[in-house]
Amino acid sequence: MADRAASLYVTGRPLRRGSCGRLALGAAVRVEIAGGGIASVQPLGSVDDEPLGSPEQILAPGLSDAHVHLVAAAAARAGLDLSTDPPASAGALLARLREHAASLPGETWLRASGYDETFLAERRHPTREELDRAATGRAVRLRHATRHASVLSTAALARAESALGPLSADVAPRDESGRPSGLVIGMEDELTAVFPALERGALESALAAVARELLARGVVCLDEITASNDAARVALLADQVEAGRLPQRVRAWVRDAEEAEPARRAARGLVEIAGVKLLPRSTEDVRAKEFRDRVCAARRRGLPLAVHAVEPDVTDAVLDVLASAPPRGPGAGAGVGPDRIEHASLCPPHLARRLAAARVAVVTQPAFLVSRGAKYEREIEEPLWPWLYPIRSLREAGVLVAAGSDAPVAPIDPRVGFAGATTRRSATGTLLGGEERLAPWEALDLFTSGAARVRGEETGDWLVPGRRADLALLASDPCEEGLASWSAVHTVIGGRPFAGESGLE
Repeated sequence: MADRAASLYVTGRPLRRGSCGRLALGAAVRVEIAGGGIASVQPLGSVDDEPLGSPEQILAPGLSDAHVHLVAAAAARAGLDLSTDPPASAGALLARLREHAASLPGETWLRASGYDETFLAERRHPTREELDRAATGRAVRLRHATRHASVLSTAALARAESALGPLSADVAPRDESGRPSGLVIGMEDELTAVFPALERGALESALAAVARELLARGVVCLDEITASNDAARVALLADQVEAGRLPQRVRAWVRDAEEAEPARRAARGLVEIAGVKLLPRSTEDVRAKEFRDRVCAARRRGLPLAVHAVEPDVTDAVLDVLASAPPRGPGAGAGVGPDRIEHASLCPPHLARRLAAARVAVVTQPAFLVSRGAKYEREIEEPLWPWLYPIRSLREAGVLVAAGSDAPVAPIDPRVGFAGATTRRSATGTLLGGEERLAPWEALDLFTSGAARVRGEETGDWLVPGRRADLALLASDPCEEGLASWSAVHTVIGGRPFAGESGLE
């Protein structure tokens, strides 16, 4: 039995599943937390301690973000982040760049991210010359919201070509005069490697700010899923955990199986190495020998795979490779989750059944139905809208499903994901396949027990002795006000309490 003197006591009315998947509340309880876990759950009576919470507060399970680019989200905050208030025209975009450039000292690079040409009135990318004028010749890297392309100013493009050699028209499209327009596609890792790194202190401050924002939403666990993750990035994350700037449980996926052991050493037991993230761009990439070799290397080391697949043909090809690869070895030990498809953005019913038969999980992003729904309205035929992030169909087919934000591509706030899962309405109000809507508890499950199952953890009642103490005390009653009101006054992570707004213990 844990030392009672070291115990934390939490009081509140536990959130439960009600009829038809609605949210309900149980009677107030007194939860004893010791050694990072739940030691006891008792009906509320007279107490001689000073518990966290009150009999009127709502006690809820902590949330997980099972697909987030944590370092990239912080880096976006450290520069000009256009994703939270996206400009509506090219002129507005360039005005924002001009204003930010004027605030930068000396010859500091202008880093901006989060624009999407499909949301601009002109439906086009800005040009290299426009960036030059907006930033008065300063080197500029403007990253697309999808993180798969950048627009570079003349100075930035010269730096890239000096390091990488002349960029072909396949990756750097030409304008009418035959010169590079400034758009560079599919070379994000290469550009990041050759451009000046963000100052370490600025990145650390931004990571701490992101962590505080997540505490205010009751988020306790994060899967850093960037395909370029290596030992150096894991060491950065471990440093932030050790310094107390990143209190959440962090799981990092690395770029290949050979990187797993160096990453474990760099993690120092502070960050979990979850598996290998692969980022094929097409069915041709999936069918290439290199992709199969990387799958087999991960299998030999017992590592789960998280494979990026948006279109149905890519998901289908990934399942072919996974089915023909050797079984997973024992290297990763117990408690390891299944292989995962990341996104499965467009998933017809036959593919949902195939995913279920293969026992491959899906980690999807319902927030995109809100944040990128207007784009789907224009680009995807209406009969296919129910196949967009078809979470209900996936669950009914027997697929294990969890949700992530994909921040900074979409907002990191889990409430946007709740809205996408329960309403399936775009930001303009269009209903995108209403038959796929989830009840509130089902949506919550994507961020709680669904995420835990994808991690390979046993689940059941979230508030029982023996479970890890990952809890949130909410500011308001989601049964009355809905999941849109989800806000944590306190968040408990592995038994440690943090104030939701300040992030301080």
